[in-house]
Amino acid sequence: MKRHSAASNFLLLLFFLELVSLGWGNRLPYFINYFFDTYLLINEDTPVGSSVTQLLARDLDNDPLVFGVVGEEASRFFAVESMTGVVWLRQPLDRETKSEFTVEFSVSDSQGVIKGTVNIQVGDVNDNAPRFHNQPYSVRIPENTPVGTPIFIVNATDPDQGAGGSVLYSFQPPSNFFAIDSGRGIVSVIRELDYEVTQAYQLQVNATDQDKNKPLSTLANLAITITDVQDMDPIFINLPYSTNIYENSPPGTTVRMITAIDQDKGRPRGIGYTIVSGNTNSIFALDYISGALTLNGQLDRENPFYSAGFILTVKGTELNDDRTPSNATVTTTFNILVIDINDNAPEFNSSEYSVAIPELAQVGFALPLFIQVQDKDEGPNSVFEVYLVGNNSNHFIISPTSIQGKADIRVRVAVPLDFETIPRYEFSLFANESVPDHVGFARVKINLINENDNRPIFSKALYNVSLFENTTVGTTVLQVHATDNDVGTYGKVSYFFSDDPDRFSLDKDTGIILLTARLDFETMQRYTLTVIARDGGGEETTGRVRINVLDVNDNIPTFQKEAYLGALRENEPSVTQVVRLRASDEDSPPNNQITYSIVQASAFQDYFDIAVSEGYGVISVNHPLDYEQVANGVIYLTVMAKDAGNPPLNSTVPVTIEVFDENDNPPTFSKASYVITIMEDIMAGATVLFLNATDMDRSREYGQESIIYSLEGSSHFRINARSGEITTTSLLDREAKSEYILIVRAVDGGVGHHQKTGIAMVNITLLDINDNYPTWKDEPYFINLVEMTPPNSDVTTVVAVDPDLGENGTVVYSIRPPNKFYSLNSTTGKIRTTGVLLDRENPNAQEAQLMRRIVVSVTDCGRPPLRATSSATVFVNLLDLNDNDPTFQNLPFAAEIAEGLPAGSSVFQVVAIDLDEGPNGQVTYRMQVGMPRMDFLINSTSGLVTSTTVLDRERIAEYYLRVVASDAGVPSKSSTSTLTVKVLDVNDENPTFFPAIYNVSLPENVARDFKVVRLNCTDADAGLNAELSYFVTGGNQDGKFSVGFRDGVVRTVVSLDRETVASYTLILEAIDNGPTGNRRTGTATVYVTVLDVNDNRPIFLQSSYEVSVPEDIPAASSIVQVKATDADEGINGRVWYRIVKGNEHNNFRINPSTGLVMRGVRHLDREQNSSHVLEVEAYNTEQGPMRSSVRVIIYVEDVNDEVPVFTQRQYNRLGLRETAGIGTSVAVVRATDRDTGNGGLVNYRILSGAEGKFEIDESTGLITTIEYLDYETKTSYLMNVSATDQAPPYNQGFCSVYVSLLNELDEAVQFSNSSYEAVIMENIPLGSEVLRVQARSIDNLNQITYKFDPNTNAQALSLFKINGITGVITVRGQVDREKGDFYTLTVVADDGGPKIDSTVVTITVLDENDNSPQFDITSDSSVSVAEDSAVGKRVALVLARDPDAGSNGQVTFSLASGNIGRAFEIRTTNSTYGEVFVAQPLDRELLDHYTLRIQASDGGVPPRKKEHTLQVNILDVNDNPPIIDSPFGYNVSVSENVGGGTAVVQVRATDRDIGLNSVLSYYITRGNEDLTFRMDRVTGEIATRPSPPDRERQSLYSLVVTVEDEGNPSLSATTTVYVTVLDENDNAPTFRQQLYEVTLDEGPATLNATLVTVQALDQDEGPNGTVTYTITEGNILGTFHINSATGQIRTVKELDYEISHGRYTLIVTATDQCPIISRRLTSTATVLVNLNDINDNCPTFPRPYEGPFDVTEGQPGPRVWTFLAHDGDSGPSGQVEYSIVAGDTLGEFVISPVEGELRVRKDAELDRENIPFYNLTIAARDRGVPPLSSTILVGVRVLDINDNDPVLLNLPMNLTLSENAPVSSFVTRILARDADQGPNALLTFDITAGNTENAFYINSTSGIVYVNRPLDREQVAEYRLTITVKDNPENIRNARILTCWSFP
Repeated sequence: MKRHSAASNFLLLLFFLELVSLGWGNRLPYFINYFFDTYLLINEDTPVGSSVTQLLARDLDNDPLVFGVVGEEASRFFAVESMTGVVWLRQPLDRETKSEFTVEFSVSDSQGVIKGTVNIQVGDVNDNAPRFHNQPYSVRIPENTPVGTPIFIVNATDPDQGAGGSVLYSFQPPSNFFAIDSGRGIVSVIRELDYEVTQAYQLQVNATDQDKNKPLSTLANLAITITDVQDMDPIFINLPYSTNIYENSPPGTTVRMITAIDQDKGRPRGIGYTIVSGNTNSIFALDYISGALTLNGQLDRENPFYSAGFILTVKGTELNDDRTPSNATVTTTFNILVIDINDNAPEFNSSEYSVAIPELAQVGFALPLFIQVQDKDEGPNSVFEVYLVGNNSNHFIISPTSIQGKADIRVRVAVPLDFETIPRYEFSLFANESVPDHVGFARVKINLINENDNRPIFSKALYNVSLFENTTVGTTVLQVHATDNDVGTYGKVSYFFSDDPDRFSLDKDTGIILLTARLDFETMQRYTLTVIARDGGGEETTGRVRINVLDVNDNIPTFQKEAYLGALRENEPSVTQVVRLRASDEDSPPNNQITYSIVQASAFQDYFDIAVSEGYGVISVNHPLDYEQVANGVIYLTVMAKDAGNPPLNSTVPVTIEVFDENDNPPTFSKASYVITIMEDIMAGATVLFLNATDMDRSREYGQESIIYSLEGSSHFRINARSGEITTTSLLDREAKSEYILIVRAVDGGVGHHQKTGIAMVNITLLDINDNYPTWKDEPYFINLVEMTPPNSDVTTVVAVDPDLGENGTVVYSIRPPNKFYSLNSTTGKIRTTGVLLDRENPNAQEAQLMRRIVVSVTDCGRPPLRATSSATVFVNLLDLNDNDPTFQNLPFAAEIAEGLPAGSSVFQVVAIDLDEGPNGQVTYRMQVGMPRMDFLINSTSGLVTSTTVLDRERIAEYYLRVVASDAGVPSKSSTSTLTVKVLDVNDENPTFFPAIYNVSLPENVARDFKVVRLNCTDADAGLNAELSYFVTGGNQDGKFSVGFRDGVVRTVVSLDRETVASYTLILEAIDNGPTGNRRTGTATVYVTVLDVNDNRPIFLQSSYEVSVPEDIPAASSIVQVKATDADEGINGRVWYRIVKGNEHNNFRINPSTGLVMRGVRHLDREQNSSHVLEVEAYNTEQGPMRSSVRVIIYVEDVNDEVPVFTQRQYNRLGLRETAGIGTSVAVVRATDRDTGNGGLVNYRILSGAEGKFEIDESTGLITTIEYLDYETKTSYLMNVSATDQAPPYNQGFCSVYVSLLNELDEAVQFSNSSYEAVIMENIPLGSEVLRVQARSIDNLNQITYKFDPNTNAQALSLFKINGITGVITVRGQVDREKGDFYTLTVVADDGGPKIDSTVVTITVLDENDNSPQFDITSDSSVSVAEDSAVGKRVALVLARDPDAGSNGQVTFSLASGNIGRAFEIRTTNSTYGEVFVAQPLDRELLDHYTLRIQASDGGVPPRKKEHTLQVNILDVNDNPPIIDSPFGYNVSVSENVGGGTAVVQVRATDRDIGLNSVLSYYITRGNEDLTFRMDRVTGEIATRPSPPDRERQSLYSLVVTVEDEGNPSLSATTTVYVTVLDENDNAPTFRQQLYEVTLDEGPATLNATLVTVQALDQDEGPNGTVTYTITEGNILGTFHINSATGQIRTVKELDYEISHGRYTLIVTATDQCPIISRRLTSTATVLVNLNDINDNCPTFPRPYEGPFDVTEGQPGPRVWTFLAHDGDSGPSGQVEYSIVAGDTLGEFVISPVEGELRVRKDAELDRENIPFYNLTIAARDRGVPPLSSTILVGVRVLDINDNDPVLLNLPMNLTLSENAPVSSFVTRILARDADQGPNALLTFDITAGNTENAFYINSTSGIVYVNRPLDREQVAEYRLTITVKDNPENIRNARILTCWSFP
């Protein structure tokens, strides 16, 4: 609208009349601020709420003043404090949006209001950054572009003013190759470019304004692409080309691809390839074009021309376009090695070898054979194994066995040879490679030369046989057998006794010994016979036969107890003693020697061992037992004691082993985690999950029954500690938390650290239900919308959120009530304008309300859907448009001018016309006062607008110039309009990156097209000048990266390889899309670090390693260094080494970090393994494929480190006849040396002891006599023999050879008695003589010596000794009868001859009382006795022994103390056992244990005593039943539907027993058939199950509860719990049907019609089951009524098709009458009432009167409004036509018959002064038959325009004034009027001439003239004042009058 500032003519007239009638009357106030005449400047960054100025006014009456602000727009931005006049800012200002305001302020006293208008200019603040135009910036230039060449221009503008709108350019960061002009944005080259180094540059241009306080900047990208120029030589890639090729590769095999590339990357040329040198025999061919190097002939590595490989030199030449070679070449030289293929088999130097050797050839003897074998291949291919194959091939060894290349084979004797066993050998000698058909073969034949080297050898050195003393005479005792390995007569053997025994005979030929007389055990227990075996050559050998006489077995073993009890804990370690038991046998040895065995076990028999220790049978376990596998925790064993008789006798005893449980099994859940889902509306207490943990322990203490559950993770759940039932504790809400992670622990009955725990995770996911109403965000909405906004324009978007999921959380929007001005997207909430025109001045109040207020409802899509509890209101503030045509012909207008044009450039030609003629039609132009005027001028005559300065779009992009056109009339008329000058962009801003530097790290294995970074680049220019293109201009030599041409996203082109390039410095350039030649660029740098990925396997520097080491190399000595490299870096490139194969015996080790192979902890032994093949692996991760291996062959060289070893440490030749002749073979010694060569050859030598009688063959080891022997001179010889090898350090081995001579005498030695007896006391002093034995020999040639037989009992030998000369037997050790009371010694008498004699000496030891009774370890020390044990029951057994004999060893038992109440007695049995019996009835409840002191006394004088403690524990017996606290029952009640786990009652009981007998379990045994309740078996608490009680199913429960203990048999008690179920409102009413439907015609007949009766049932009782009915939705206008009790629905209004759109949809809700209103339950049914339409509606306007509508006078054809009438009918009856039927007498208006748009006719103009107001009657008629119609009265108010000049009413006038009139005194009042109205009639008075020295002033509003200073008639006698009256300042019309005042 136009701005107005003058008061109306009407008010002025009233004011004048009032003055006339009242004298002076009230004087109005007036403003005195300066800015009412100029303007007020407010900066655009002034904070909201700040005080911007204070209104000042003066009232001559000194009345209180009230200030205000007038107008809607002014009130939005400014507020005035009514009393002080302080003006506050209410909304933020933005100069770039609105640069000035015209605000009308008011001041009033008690009787009048004065208004004043202020022009408020918005001051500029630098709040806009420069903006690049025409992006993206890009340019392509050749790499040889000269330095200094301009290549591009960037353009940026800033809409701010002054320095804040002036833009300077720079590169960020600065570029080394390009520079930019800071003022003009011209980019030029400053360094030479190289395409091969950088193909593209990405520069970042920074545009910064020049504001001194807060400069702002913007970045833009400039992409500079470099094009290639040919200037580089080619280079080879993928160097080096050195490679290997197998010798068996066929011709045509590709050896290597040779590749060279042209370094000119723009248009690279092809390459031609040739071989320069090194191609021996043209064996290779090189393709000239492809560079494929292929094999041209057949290779053979064994060919000396090829064995060393090839050194090739290859040349690459760039090819011209015609394929001719150019001068650009490159050469490279590389090696090609020929790899050996295993194509040769080993070969021997002969096909057959033969040799003959003596059978006495010693072990290690090398056969005189020359055997050589060779494999012509090399390296591993020449490795082969040599071995002998054939029967008895192990009798010889060959060396070496592992060979590489060529070797000599030595065959040596491996074992002593024997002609008699094998006279001839024939073997196959194989040389075998790993390749199956590569085998060398030769035959080896060896013949043995026979020698006489064997004598008879008994099959046993000693024949030992036992005969029972009752064996029958003539029984064959045994057969001796001697063999002679010689052949022929030398091998025949005969047998003889050395003397003639009286009870045995010997068959000479067969060696069978027969019994010839009866045996007597008591007389002789053993016979020793000497047997001679003599072969046919006279060689003899003696053997011994020992015949033991055995006792007859006639007593069975007897156990000391009837039964044994043992105990152990499960998992007890092995070899743990469990039970000690003992049995005795009255027989003599060996019949009384008892062995124990476990003959039967109830379980795990193999887990028990029984062994004899100190005469006891000790049972121990050899495996830990598992209690869980032992039935009832008890194992029953049967132990057998068996004597050594034949047949053996035995007895058994039961042994009970009790196994105690250990807590060794944790509770285990069936799953480690459980994942379940539940509905979020699950009730509190409902069961979620039953968890069950199992414990493999089987005891009640630690097993399944001991498990306690606990739960962590949420207080919303709990777990039953016993059952594992997880229930909810409160209501859940998925929207608050949708998932719960619970940790469930199951702990068993262990204590402390022995307690074991099982853990399971329970993941509970809540499923959504529709339980949340949609809620609004940011409601209400306040929107500014310009009136006349086009259809389908966006208004705003309303947002509602629903935290539910899926359909439940999907919201649907609707406008309710409907609003024809706006449409709403039901899904997005976006509100748009419809086709109905928005007019802020619309006088229709209802439509004005609809335009300004949109009510939006929202529902979700759940079932049923939920509606938000409130609607959202969108308050639309309609912004006014200047919709009244101005007088300018071409204004307002938006002119365009390019920025940067020189000052004085033409902008626009303003044209205004005035229909007046002459001066009144002469139009002059000027610009209204304002800040932008400094940049433009307007020609006052032509209206041409020109610029006064160079314009900059980035500083100010748009100017709004207020142009005033005035005519030349008097007074002048004017009108104002706006010229918008848009400054067009010129590309003067550079693209600017922000940031300019990017740092990115990428793993080298990123995929192709991987997004590296998105560049941020801006250009302050606009349009194409700000449109950017991106290029990579540097750092991308290998083309790995690209940048999105438009989006600035840097991506990978191909995969990266850190090993090739580890980092990139990419130069990115953004180029705008400005005019060619004037494009601008910006550059950014992207630093890309390629992160290593472990993608390279370690590679060994050699294909294999071979080394030889001596076998005595010290430990940790270095052997060979293997080396592998890995191209990766860091930990990925670190190489570790390990031996993965071939080091099974740890002979080697390898440094894992250096690869140094060293000798390991075990020494090398060539004799065990002459070579080792190791596989060494190089790796850098324990797992994964990045590893490689190499073969390391270590040959072990022999060192003479083996000592010759004799086959025996001593060789014995016994009984060599002293008459043996010279040269008689005595013995053969053999020594072997495992070394090879001379180190394995052995020479023998007698070191000592031969005394000239013997010599040895140094090579064979055969000892022979060299002198006659003499028994009388020397009976035996002991010679020391050495075996020396034949290589330094000449190792020696030693043995001894014992040779005894056989005396030729034939008489035996004879004892004087056949047996001797002696009796001694125990503890006899050492050295005491026991007795003397004596023997004699008839020959009496030698001294007879005595000694004990070595087989004599060791204990006897330790106690007695015999003088070898005298035969006196003396005591040598402490004799203790308790350790042995009878000893048998065998004494041997020997005179050195073959016939010796022996006798038996028996010694009896008599007892002394020197031992106290000792309690046996098997004695009971702690027993448990059941309290109900009968009197006389044996409860314990103690065993005490006194090793003394007779009465000294007889033990008696007594109870010394602790026998309270004489509860027990002890009885002595067999002077050994003490049996404890129950003597009185026991009661654990009175006394639960006894500590008895048992005393054992022997019968000695004085007696010896010993005490033993017996702990008797009284075991509980289940003899007390449980006692229930309330045995007569419990009466409780519980509400139905309580949550699962709700406690109902706790039954309590006690039991006097202990342990399991007192452990009570509670059960519901009757009355809980539907499992509504559950009872905690441990606590007795009755609680509800997850399925709650349902009163409607059962209202009373009688639960029979049984309390039972755990005794065996168990005892119990019962009681009854009466549970009454209280009703809860848990059943919603249920309709019989969900949909009711009726159909009828609309109209009066439907009034009070009964439609349908709905019915719902509720199963609850009382009020909870009483149902009432209501219509909750769809009852439009209260049309229907429902009987709340019966559900009958009837109409209370006439049904209308148009209101219901053909259907009423009623939602009927049935609600029960629960007393607690919040718990009432409802259900709904739908009732559809369908209507048939009839034509019964007239077109209806929204209201009978619309308006008044404002139409400005003097405009042709303006639109007034659109009027729409609604007809509820459908079809033609609802189609409406419009017409004007009254009020338009002059026919100045027209209305559209269809759209209803009312306009002024285009050929008519309204004149307010003629008709100020119209009342038009508009008719709306439908097309029904008959048609119906209605009318609306429309008021049209004609708005005034300033087309009338002010008229002065009382001027000119002459006044006389006294010169002494006081200052401020009233002079006169000027009266004027203006035929216009409103602002156009508001007048402003001013003295424009004649007011000398400002003697007077006039109130500009009231027109009152006052004295302004003292008057002086003498100076000025008369004043002629010109008073000017102006109306509307925007289109001023003036009236001037001359007034003359004089002084009297």
